[in-house]
Amino acid sequence: MAEQVNTQYVAPWTRVLILLMAMISALSISYYYTGSIFPNDPKQSLVLQNTLLLVVLGSALLEHHFTKPADSVVNALMGGITLLSVYSIAPREAWWVVFSYCSFVFVVSIACVVSSSGKDTSGLKRTVSDITYRPSVLLGRAKLLYSIIFLFGLYAFFEIQSPQTIALVLFWGLFIVIWPLGVPQFISSFSKGDSTLLDKCGELIRTDTPNLLRFKLDPEIEWKNDILYAYQKANGIQEWVLPLYSHMQNDCLVGTGLSLAPLQTPFTGLGKGRLYKVEKELMPTSEDVLSFLGEAGGQSRLIGFVVEGSCISEINFELWEEESCFDGMLVWCRVGNEVIYYQVTNGRTHEESLETDRHGYQIAVASQLGILSEERGFKQFDWLPSMNTPVFSVASGEVDSPYAVPVNDFQYGSIPHSNISVSGPFTKTFNHHTAILGVTGSGKTELGFELIRHSLSSGIKVICIDLTSQYKGRLSDLAPEDLSISHELATELSDKLFDVDTGQYGAGAEKRALGTFAEELRGDIKTKLQGFLLSSDDKNLGIIQLEEISNSKATLWITELYLSCLLNYARSHIGDSPEVLIVVEEAHTVMPEPSTMGLGDFDSKGLVGKISQIALQGRKYNIGLLVLAQRTATVSKSILTQCNTIISFASYDDTSLGFLKNIFGETHVKAIPNLKPLQAIAFGKGVRSDRPILLEVPYDERKANE
Repeated sequence: MAEQVNTQYVAPWTRVLILLMAMISALSISYYYTGSIFPNDPKQSLVLQNTLLLVVLGSALLEHHFTKPADSVVNALMGGITLLSVYSIAPREAWWVVFSYCSFVFVVSIACVVSSSGKDTSGLKRTVSDITYRPSVLLGRAKLLYSIIFLFGLYAFFEIQSPQTIALVLFWGLFIVIWPLGVPQFISSFSKGDSTLLDKCGELIRTDTPNLLRFKLDPEIEWKNDILYAYQKANGIQEWVLPLYSHMQNDCLVGTGLSLAPLQTPFTGLGKGRLYKVEKELMPTSEDVLSFLGEAGGQSRLIGFVVEGSCISEINFELWEEESCFDGMLVWCRVGNEVIYYQVTNGRTHEESLETDRHGYQIAVASQLGILSEERGFKQFDWLPSMNTPVFSVASGEVDSPYAVPVNDFQYGSIPHSNISVSGPFTKTFNHHTAILGVTGSGKTELGFELIRHSLSSGIKVICIDLTSQYKGRLSDLAPEDLSISHELATELSDKLFDVDTGQYGAGAEKRALGTFAEELRGDIKTKLQGFLLSSDDKNLGIIQLEEISNSKATLWITELYLSCLLNYARSHIGDSPEVLIVVEEAHTVMPEPSTMGLGDFDSKGLVGKISQIALQGRKYNIGLLVLAQRTATVSKSILTQCNTIISFASYDDTSLGFLKNIFGETHVKAIPNLKPLQAIAFGKGVRSDRPILLEVPYDERKANE
C-alpha cells in the first residue's frame, strides 16, 4: 500500500510542539492584559491560569489517547477547587450550575473507579461500573469540563466586547478546532516513518494461545463483530482482528478479539503491539472474513469458538450470538481439512476471571456426529478441534448435504432445522432387534407403524402382538390377518391356570389338564402360524390381539406359545422360512422384568425367561424383534440389552435414563427429558451414524387425525 497523508495519526513530537506553542500563547495573553504571567486576581486566574492552561495540558498531553475515569476524578476535583476561589464574587446561580456539573462528574467518576477496582467486580459492583463508565469518561474530559469553566469565567467577569475577551475566545476556539480539523495529523504527516492511514485505538495486554488477543481499548471505540481492526505483532506481521466481546477492567475498557489472516498488503507506520482502526472501504468483506475462518462456501454463519473442556466425543463452544442457539442445532467446524459436524445437546453459563474482573457468557455443549459422507451418513472422526476454532451454523437452517438417502433405507426423520435426513438400513438389520422407548404421546407408536409399513414393502412378514387394540384399525388398509386365539380359549386357559394355582397336594390333576389343553392350543397356534408363513405375498401382516391388559399368566402363556411355535418352524425350515419381524406393543406386559412387575412365582419367571430366550435365538433364523415400551424399568433387560438399535423419545424416570446412559452416553441422556414431541435420539446398527443423533420425525396431519 502506498504511503499517503495521514488523516488520523498524531506523532508524539507534534503534541509536544502544539503544547509548547499553546502555553506560550496563553501566557503571552495573560502578560499582555494583566501585566503578569500568573495573575493574582481570582477573576483573571480562573480564566487564564486554572482553566485555559488546563484545557491545553489535558487535551494535548494528559489525555491524548483517551480519558480514564481516574482522569475525570482529577479534572472534576481541580475544576471544583477553582470555582471555590471565586464563590463570593461570582453570579450565584451560574456558579451553582457549573459547580453542580463538576460535582456530578466527580461523584460518577469516583463510583466508577471504586466499583471497577479490586478482585471481585461482579454483581452490584459490575452493574455500577457499567452504568457510570460512559458518563464519567465523556463528561469528565479536560477539553469539555475546563471549557465550561472557561466560558463561565468569561460570562461572569469579563465584558463580552472587550479586546481581552475577544483574544481569549479566539485563542480558546483556535485550540479547540485544530483537533477535529486534522491540523496535528497534517503536521505529523511530514515526519518520515511515523505516518499511517490508521488511528491507534488500543494496545495489546496479552495473548491467549493460539489466537485470542486482549487489548486495552480507547473508550470511544465500538467493539462490534461487524468491524475489523488491524494489529501489528512484535515481529512486524500485521493481522486482521475480529472483535468478540469487551469488559471493564479496573478503570480501563478491555477488548477480546480473534486473530485472523495476515494482511496481504500491510499498512505503513504501525507500532508493534498496537491496534488500529481501518476505513470501511479497506476492510475485507464479510465473505472474506468467513473464508479466513474456514467457511469457504459463504453459506454458514459464525456462532462461537471452541473453549476448554472439549474432547473427541463432544466440544464446548462459547456462543457469539447467544439468542441464535437451540437444542438439537447442527453446527460444524474444521479439523485440518475435514468438516466435522456436531449437534447441540446441552448448554450452561460460565464465568471467566480476567485478573480483577469477570466475564460471564454461555457455553453450548455439542456432541460429535462426524464427517458427513455420501455412502455412510455420519462417520465418526478420531480427533478434536483446537482451542478457539470457529464453530459455524447455517442461518437458514439449511445445509447442502452430500448425503442422499439410499433407496432401500428407512427415513426416521431429519436433524432439526436442516435438510439432512436421518435414515438407516432397517430391513437389513431388523433381526438385530430394535427398541422404541418413550412416554405416551411422544410419537413412538407412530414410528412403529411406519417401520411396519416399511418392512412389509421390503417383503418381510410382520406379526404384531397388540394389547392396545389399535393395530387392526390403523393398519386395516394392509388387510391384516387375525392370528389371535378365540376369547373362549383364552378364558379356558385362564381358568385352568387358576385351577393349578389353587389346587391341593401339588395340583397334579390340574397340571395334567393344563398340559393337555396347552398341547391342543399349541397345535392350533402352529396351524395358524404355518398358514400365515406360507401365504402369498399379499398376506404379510398378522395381528395377535391379547385381551389381557395386565401382566397375568395367561398373557405370558399365550405369548410363549406363539413365539416357540414360530421359532420351531424357522428351525425346521432353515433357508425356506421367510423373514419375520415381531412387533411387541406395551412390551412390559408380555416381556416384563420379573423383579419389578410382581412376578413372584417360579412358573411366571420361567415363562419370562423362555420368552426372552426365544426372542434372542430368533436372530439366527431371520426373526427380528421391534419392542415398544414406555419405561425400561418394566421390560426384560435380557431383551433390551440385545436390541442393537435404540430409539428414545422423551422419558423422565431415573431407571430409564440410567439404562439409556449406557447406550447413548451422559450428554445425550441429559437431553432426553427436554425432547419435544416427535423428537428422538437414535443409535445403533439400524441408523446411518456412528454416534447417537437427535432427530425430528416430520409431523403428519393425517396421523394426527387418526
